[in-house]
Amino acid sequence: MASETGEQPDAVKDGVEREEAPSKAAPARVARQAYVLVHGMGEQIPMDTVKGFAETVWSLDPDVQVPSMPHADQTWSRPDGRTGSLELRRITTRKSRTTHSFPKGVRTDFYELYWADLTTGSTWEQFTSWVRYLLFRPWAKVPVDVRGAWLCLWAASILVVALGIISLIPRSIWGAWTPDWLSQGLVAAAAAALLAFIHRQASATFGRVVKYTRSRPDNIAARKAARERGLALLSALHAEEDPAKAYDRVVLVSHSLGTILAHDLLAYFWARQEGAQSFEPNTAKGTAVAALETAAAALQNVPSEATRAAFRAAQGQLGRLLREQSLSAKPEGRWLISDLVTIGSPLTHAEFLLADGPEDLAKRCYGRELPICPPHREMLDPQLVTAAAAAGLLPKNETRLISYRYAQNPDRWALHFAAPFAAVRWTNVYDPARFVAQGDMISGPLAENFGPGIADRDMSAGNERSRRFSHTLYWDAKQTPVRLKIIRDAVNLLDL
Repeated sequence: MASETGEQPDAVKDGVEREEAPSKAAPARVARQAYVLVHGMGEQIPMDTVKGFAETVWSLDPDVQVPSMPHADQTWSRPDGRTGSLELRRITTRKSRTTHSFPKGVRTDFYELYWADLTTGSTWEQFTSWVRYLLFRPWAKVPVDVRGAWLCLWAASILVVALGIISLIPRSIWGAWTPDWLSQGLVAAAAAALLAFIHRQASATFGRVVKYTRSRPDNIAARKAARERGLALLSALHAEEDPAKAYDRVVLVSHSLGTILAHDLLAYFWARQEGAQSFEPNTAKGTAVAALETAAAALQNVPSEATRAAFRAAQGQLGRLLREQSLSAKPEGRWLISDLVTIGSPLTHAEFLLADGPEDLAKRCYGRELPICPPHREMLDPQLVTAAAAAGLLPKNETRLISYRYAQNPDRWALHFAAPFAAVRWTNVYDPARFVAQGDMISGPLAENFGPGIADRDMSAGNERSRRFSHTLYWDAKQTPVRLKIIRDAVNLLDL
């Protein structure tokens, strides 16, 4: 019988059942990986986002499929309790073509982290409070790339206020200054309709931004629920004990507001996995950490394509080692996440949305409130410099490390709690905006704010600039082949 992948088992090829020849080692199994897609703002319908994503990066991409396999682009939609909702399913592919990372190919499960239901119910007061928070700040604290949008927000606010004031003008004055056909009631109706439209659109879209980005008392419960749902899914993906069913790799892909949630989830989940952080020098893991420390120092001292490539290679090596050791580790010591992919991310405006200007954002990163890439490197106490050098962890002429030594056990070291990007590569895809409405004003490069280890990918590279608002079009199947290749390369389904 043909397997679900379309291949026949070796034991029944040519229609003859036979005993398999003995071998010294069983052949490597087909690998399994999970892609978790975190959707953005808006009134999302469960599964709509992940279906389109899976179609673009798997079904419509023959480069990842086995050419000779019948129906190589096929997927299955299956119930899966790990999603935490009966509205959600996982999408499973056939096995892929072989690569260096996957010698027998890999089967991919796509999951959607759905959280729109947890951030409904933003009040008009919450929204207007957020708008005031954005509007009433000095011009110098408005990033250059969002000043056009900021002025448009001011213009829209002034228009709404002006219409409201006009509708209150006494009729005697109104009649003396306006033509007969322009009734005051018409203006009042227009103001009411505009306010109702803005209220509905704001609550459905930007209301979720308010709910998640601002840590006000009335938003705490929604933020907590979204994070807990995401952490529960990541924990479930790491919990499988059966080697035949366990995942070899997990990738977080996020869009729009979901990129802020994904960044938070990565930070919180890494902080939980204390066993993944700890190591002993002069072991395979200790050697990989030492290589990472050297690459991180080189990248921060001289940022360039070459030093970033070397740093990402060191991340990949440490990440592979952690994934290989995960099955033999206790649950708190497992780490399967290899990549974070952010698409159309508002984190490019973090100093505007999450902080009170660039200085405040830098303080939050320095205080390890917001993980950066490469991770923050701590200044060592003088007595630890010698110990770090003896352990082989300290790069030449450096006194800072991502790692620290356990006080109660001097033979053990650990990567600090805000260092998920020691083992996770960060790729960011954006589409430069112009004239506010063309391209993606919400997105932008992240390396300046969150570290030179981020690989920023410009969707307009080798293309014409977008002529329409493209925030929801990144993996649209109608995009140009060049743009689709940028998305597929960033998602990196075959871990090339």
